[in-house]
Amino acid sequence: MKSAYYSFISLLFAVLLLVSCSLRDNKTPEQWYRVTWSGLAGCDSLTFRGEAALFSGAEGKLTESFAYSGQLDDHHRLRMATVLPVPAEGTGRLPRTAESKAKAYQVNLLWKSGNWSLEANEGDAVLQGLARLNPLDQLEGIRTARKVMSSEKGAARGTKVLRIELDPDEAKARLKAKLTEEMEAVKNGWKTRLQQVEAPRRPRMEAELNEAWSDSKERLLTMLDQSEAKVVYHLTIDRHNGLPTRLTSETELVYPNRLGLKVKEALLTDNRFENYR
Repeated sequence: MKSAYYSFISLLFAVLLLVSCSLRDNKTPEQWYRVTWSGLAGCDSLTFRGEAALFSGAEGKLTESFAYSGQLDDHHRLRMATVLPVPAEGTGRLPRTAESKAKAYQVNLLWKSGNWSLEANEGDAVLQGLARLNPLDQLEGIRTARKVMSSEKGAARGTKVLRIELDPDEAKARLKAKLTEEMEAVKNGWKTRLQQVEAPRRPRMEAELNEAWSDSKERLLTMLDQSEAKVVYHLTIDRHNGLPTRLTSETELVYPNRLGLKVKEALLTDNRFENYR
């Protein structure tokens, strides 16, 4: 009798466990995203480690890759850092012994008025590009974007994986806005540095820089207007606490080059979150 009683209790516990798992699985992808966003919004600090890789051409040749890290403090201050090889002087190419010629970059960002922005008016293109990889900014962008969400099968035990694809027109508009903003920041940066040039040389140099910048911006906008963009995210969520553990992204851009031929580029990022407090 006693054995039967314990068997019944074990069976009841197993049924309750299955029902509990079933209820958790009843959340839609959108509900899971709201859960993880709410959990993330309640964290004061965290760290992440990321990797980015750029592929180009029909064969998807790897042209550039690097690692970076981030530290969130006091909920609204984010520090991102990376170490990049320095191009060989006069060639624009990375040296074979990149380890002996490397430079550390760090960018500080602030969360204010619903956006992540650079703490200082940084005009450095590298810092602007690094800030664009901010996964917390990507998660905020997902929240407000037009998108299609679905659940991925085969997720590791204890996790939920969402596939999130942005609306193509919105993906293109957001990319255009980001790159245009970076162009403006770069312009502000060289205008500030221009003040260090001797006064007699300054007007001519400013005119040359303005012309080069305007041409570059016009080419960029023309290219983006004629481009096709696709952005897909995969978000891994810890089922126990609802917090994100990983965010990957694939941004694919197809655009015409100066000869009118279509060029394909793809940027892949992979971010892993840790040390929530």
